[in-house]
Amino acid sequence: TNWKPGRKQQQSVPETIEMNATTPECPVESSNSLPRILCVDDEPNVLQSLERNLFEQFEVFTVPGGAAGLDLIQSEGPFEVVVSDMRMPQMDGATFLARVRGMAPDTVRILLTGQADLDSAITAVNEGNIFRFLCKPCPQDLLVRSLEAAVEQYRLVTAEHELLENTLKGA
Repeated sequence: TNWKPGRKQQQSVPETIEMNATTPECPVESSNSLPRILCVDDEPNVLQSLERNLFEQFEVFTVPGGAAGLDLIQSEGPFEVVVSDMRMPQMDGATFLARVRGMAPDTVRILLTGQADLDSAITAVNEGNIFRFLCKPCPQDLLVRSLEAAVEQYRLVTAEHELLENTLKGA
């Protein structure tokens, strides 16, 4: 197969990220860019499907496992949303999302899995502070609505942090 993990380029929308004046290390989305989501799954067909179905609404990044996801967050983050499969080799989704929470606490985390057992769901929710737990196959409209809600949650959290920071600076 010719599939390679990575970034799905959006040609029709200019890719611009502005730096926030109050926190220069934290890029914020400009009005021209799509929300950035990272999808992590060990199945190439799932990643290709996510790219194909989401590229119009989101800037989609894909990687085939947790370690690669953490590396991409380190080099390209933050992302508004991270979507992860639960059962992957080397690092499961609950462990990965818990580590994402430590690296990028504002990033909203979604678990998308075909292997939904109660113990793994509890672990993922408790350790990774999961925003949504979705089962494969997930209808596209439900996935898009969940991602849109997650992006809105990210924007609310980051706006609250900015307001608090500005309030503290003014005090």
